Amino acid sequence: MVPKLSLRQRNRLQAMRLVQATAVDLFEADGFDATTIEAIADACGVSPSTIYRHFSTKENVVLWDERDLIIDAELDERLGRQPVVEAFRDAVVVGLAERDDRELFLRRLRLVYSEPSIWATAAHQDREARVELAVAIASVAGRKHPSVADDATAAVCLIALDIALEHWQRDAGRIHLTELLDESIQAVTNTP
Repeated sequence: MVPKLSLRQRNRLQAMRLVQATAVDLFEADGFDATTIEAIADACGVSPSTIYRHFSTKENVVLWDERDLIIDAELDERLGRQPVVEAFRDAVVVGLAERDDRELFLRRLRLVYSEPSIWATAAHQDREARVELAVAIASVAGRKHPSVADDATAAVCLIALDIALEHWQRDAGRIHLTELLDESIQAVTNTP
């Protein structure tokens, strides 16, 4: 379910991939705090304003994931047809399947879980995602506003994913991410 991209969109995507990969190299070599946007821009041969335009912050250079759009599209399609937690799980599995950037993804996750400012930004983004997911859950159920149960369900989905990702990167990706996600969802939802 990958949308067809225009030439301009493909070029933008390639530029964002280059910036992200280069930035991760620099963060690992020189440290996150010591690496500036200007240094990343210089290493990529782009202007700092280009990086700010595409990512807005240094933390977002690490957190940006092109596959988020696939997860969102899959979730939109599945909500209402499947139970919410199952729809979330299946959308994530499709979105994260067959990554061609698996090693970079692991390296990015290591940075997320080791750098306080990246973690803080990720936590803020997770809260925004929880609100959006709760609104979607309520909408599918025909409600204008999310209930406490909608918020809690959205939070359970996102915390299960976060736990799976943290364990996956800690284990250097040796256990399949889907197995960890299933285990995490079962633990937080108390399902067999």
